Amino acid sequence: MCENQFEKNKTFLRRYRPYQRQIKRLEAKLYLIDDRIESTHSPAITGMPSGGQRRELADDLIRREEIEERINRIIHESRPIKAEILEAIDHMDNSLEANVLEQYFIEDVQLDKIADQIGYSIRQVKRLYGDAVNKVNAVNHGT
Repeated sequence: MCENQFEKNKTFLRRYRPYQRQIKRLEAKLYLIDDRIESTHSPAITGMPSGGQRRELADDLIRREEIEERINRIIHESRPIKAEILEAIDHMDNSLEANVLEQYFIEDVQLDKIADQIGYSIRQVKRLYGDAVNKVNAVNHGT
């Protein structure tokens, strides 16, 4: 297979990763807000002035709702792209190669971690990755 087709297939497979990374980033923000909400206590009345800006529970709840809406919008936007990539991966003959592509391009797992998970050397996983990208039928799926 020519180098040009390899790059086209890789571009086809990469389209979901930015969405996945954006979702992870927003989920991390959501986690921090949830932590702040959980740690919000009633103000202690001591008669002494307090420094800093007051943090209101209502503000945190509004921010949490906004981030949840953003996550849901990104998931909704990315769903057809993810489905198209998974369809191409699911039609591969070699299940091990399909597994490597799904973990790498859909689940955003790095090749060294995939090697650890499946008990192969990083070199073997890189070979599987290259063979799989060459074999994936992205031509019929939008590229």
